[in-house]
Amino acid sequence: MLGVLISSLPMIVCGILSVLIALSLYDHRNMAKLKLLIFMATATMLYLAHYFYFNRLMAVIPLTDTLYCFCNPAVFPLYYLYIEELTDYRPNRWRQALYLLPSLLCCLAVGLLYTLMNPQETATFVQHYLYDDEFASLSGLAYWQAVIHVVVRIVFALQVPLVLFFGFRRITAYNAVVETNYSNIEGKRIVRVKTLLVLFAVTSLVAFVFNLIGRQRFIDGAEPLAIPSLLFSMLLLLIGHVGVNQQFSVQDIEAEVFMESEPMAEDCVYSELLEKIRKLMSEEKLYLYPNLKVSDLAMRLNSNRNYVYNAINVEMGISFSDYINGQRIDYASKLLEAHPELSINDVMFKSGFTSSSAFYRNFKKFKGITPTAKRTK
Repeated sequence: MLGVLISSLPMIVCGILSVLIALSLYDHRNMAKLKLLIFMATATMLYLAHYFYFNRLMAVIPLTDTLYCFCNPAVFPLYYLYIEELTDYRPNRWRQALYLLPSLLCCLAVGLLYTLMNPQETATFVQHYLYDDEFASLSGLAYWQAVIHVVVRIVFALQVPLVLFFGFRRITAYNAVVETNYSNIEGKRIVRVKTLLVLFAVTSLVAFVFNLIGRQRFIDGAEPLAIPSLLFSMLLLLIGHVGVNQQFSVQDIEAEVFMESEPMAEDCVYSELLEKIRKLMSEEKLYLYPNLKVSDLAMRLNSNRNYVYNAINVEMGISFSDYINGQRIDYASKLLEAHPELSINDVMFKSGFTSSSAFYRNFKKFKGITPTAKRTK
């Protein structure tokens, strides 16, 4: 009974998360969550195949093993597709389809060989290779089936560093776009997904090691199987939690941010533009608007978004969010000194912040102390 529960735990977790993600899609449809749902549904099928394998349900092993040979090398590309959907304004659908081509070819090859193999060959392959991990005793179609299974392992192993590298690069580039265009970046950046990408990669490397050792090592005892089962269950639970709560994506950023940049005028003098920006900030205190964007500032200056971007990010050497939040913190610091009757929360809202975590983090960043410490100083 314990063995059945342990072998089914990741499948149950993925199944429940799939339902929760599907329900969140009903309330708010977006392509990123759809990709996350596909990833989670595929993981559910992967662990369904594991469940049949570890419980020795031999009659359906050819079918579930074929399913496994698609899902196992597909989960990493599917997670990358989720990241791409969050960060790419115009994803290439044809290129995305190619990411799953190796998984599809592996699945078709395994399924075809199972179809061509007679019952005796199938039984020999399942027992000798899938359960006993014996390669040398195989011959004919059973031998080639084992070769394809080795290819599946290799494809899986190659995907880990690729998804880690390109996933990190995409998330970093996306976060940079957010920081250079928004003053309020709370809920817009993808921070936790980056952390989970590392956890997912580490856990997948562990899974690959388990795969090299052989699944048959975990057949006869619930205790060894409990380690990967609990590990994957917790990781997938975290992935689902982050995915359900990640509301902001690249599709929520104004289209103009991703349009081809207009060429800079040769006679553009950034010192003059910076002076105008500083004057506007000083006189109108635009930094007090919680959702101020680069495009808003450019509109007030009757200028080009790219000019304003370069004046702040390039000439001043800081991001737009840091520039605005720095001025908000200066304003908040003055309020704390001049108005002791105001609560910390009141100061936060009057300074243009909408989140206490962002307020405290930025205050500590720019002043070196917390707002509370500043007041009692």
